[in-house]
Amino acid sequence: MLSPQHTLQLTRGEGTADDVHMIWATFQNPDPYGISIQLWAPGSEGTWVHRMLEKRGEFVHHIAFLSDDFGHTVQQCREAGLPILLDENSGPPNMPWLKWNFIGEDKAHGVLIELATRYQAVGDRWYPHPGNAENTGLHGELQKRWDEEPYGED
Repeated sequence: MLSPQHTLQLTRGEGTADDVHMIWATFQNPDPYGISIQLWAPGSEGTWVHRMLEKRGEFVHHIAFLSDDFGHTVQQCREAGLPILLDENSGPPNMPWLKWNFIGEDKAHGVLIELATRYQAVGDRWYPHPGNAENTGLHGELQKRWDEEPYGED
């Protein structure tokens, strides 16, 4: 169920991941720590997605958790003995900073758990979140810039 605030920002996109062209719409929560809801569908016919839908019907495919230190999060899950599905993290080729991996559905009652890099939605696009571990330099640069030049002053 969407809250009224979820309708204020809709991020649409498309890309290719795991050899499947996908289209999506993400209803963004205005609270950066809140829950956003994404709907996605295959953008071409005859994919594994179609075969799965024919077999199971519509269902919740995965629930995603975003991490500000993705590599460390995946490492911690592996060390805890959780079944990480991909040997190598995956991600869309047009956003090389965005990575994901999955914990098998047997650990979540039939729903995959996605671990992904935290991102920031700006308008209709996703960008790397400056507060992520891999963006420490960028975060420091932006913080310094904002501290030196208060908004509205030159």
